[in-house]
Amino acid sequence: MRSIRPVIAGNGLAILLTVVFLLPTTAVVAFVATGPIDDFFANIGIWLHRTNEWSFPEFDTIERFSKIGFAIRAIFIAVGISFLYFWISNWLNMGLARVSSQGSLGRQSTIIEAIQPWIFVGPALVLLLLFLLIPAFSTLSISFQEADGTPTVRNYAFLWDESALGYLQFRLAMRNSLMWLILVPTCCISLGLLIAVLADSVRWGIVAKTLIFVPLAISFVGAAVIWRNIFAGGGIEAQQTINGVTPSYQIGLLKALLGHTAEYNEPLYNLKFWGNFFLMWILVWVQTGFAMVIFSAALRGVPQDTIEAATIDGANPFQLFFRVKLPQIYSTVLVVWTTLVILVLKVFDIPYALSANDDDKLLLATMMENARNNWSIGGDNVDNLFASIAVMLMLTVVPNMIFNAWRIRREQKELGH
Repeated sequence: MRSIRPVIAGNGLAILLTVVFLLPTTAVVAFVATGPIDDFFANIGIWLHRTNEWSFPEFDTIERFSKIGFAIRAIFIAVGISFLYFWISNWLNMGLARVSSQGSLGRQSTIIEAIQPWIFVGPALVLLLLFLLIPAFSTLSISFQEADGTPTVRNYAFLWDESALGYLQFRLAMRNSLMWLILVPTCCISLGLLIAVLADSVRWGIVAKTLIFVPLAISFVGAAVIWRNIFAGGGIEAQQTINGVTPSYQIGLLKALLGHTAEYNEPLYNLKFWGNFFLMWILVWVQTGFAMVIFSAALRGVPQDTIEAATIDGANPFQLFFRVKLPQIYSTVLVVWTTLVILVLKVFDIPYALSANDDDKLLLATMMENARNNWSIGGDNVDNLFASIAVMLMLTVVPNMIFNAWRIRREQKELGH
């Protein structure tokens, strides 16, 4: 194996250099060659503008349609370059391995198998480096600097300074984020397990699971708009008219069902403190279908022999689920929990779409936007303060990462034994 390592390294370097120089050149040529497509879309925009007599300037139409053309060809070129990368890499890997193996099939197979995984993992590693690791370390560095680059811890001190504007907002954002982290994954997992078990026991369970899964296809903004109409206030109070009294009514469905009159116009998600739970419910509604599908598949994978043995031993349905099925899908539950925790930490769309930006409803993600727009310490230092909040948000993920790393390592040790 030692004698073949220089060959593997040499072949891998040759593939890397070929791809690094060939693909960018191909992409540039493709963009230049397809440039007339932008003009084609611009001409379509001009024709539509003049035909429909749009009121805004023709220049804006040309610019917008040109961008549409650029976006379309960028997508096709990116997909084409991706396929070209894998085709060239595999072709070079096979060819170089054939030349370097000197006719030995075993040596050729060893070279191919050593390089092949890196062909597929390589792009992912590059993207992680460019769009995750480098920005993360850059943000960490900025958070410990003043606007002029002077090292400082003032940005973090500002978040914990009781006399500062940001202290109350930061404390409430931490409280709310913790509530979301506890309640949303717990509700999604509990409801997902319950629905998965109950739906599999009835004939129309597939229809029920389909209806529950549908909200997952809706964006967070779309879900927020749907539930805004349900939680909304509004309506008209009773009014005296010529024909008598016009009764009051509520626009919000839930408030109308609760019997609230039109004088209670405040949306439910705007209630102090309690509005957080109405916002949480929107995310639970969207993500319960995801948990249900994963748990339904996991429960179907539980060996039938263990279920039959427990049934023969006299286990009731509750004992069958909690002592037989649930322990066997424990890893799946942890995976779903981890996914939901990360999702909750990134929640921004739902409160932002509902303009639920009061201090008592801030999350760390929405607080970052609030800090960028409203805070200022030392003039231009707001971006550095913004970076410190982003670091605090990243730190909330660390315990989850440590737990999962420990769990995976323990499972590997158990499999090893």
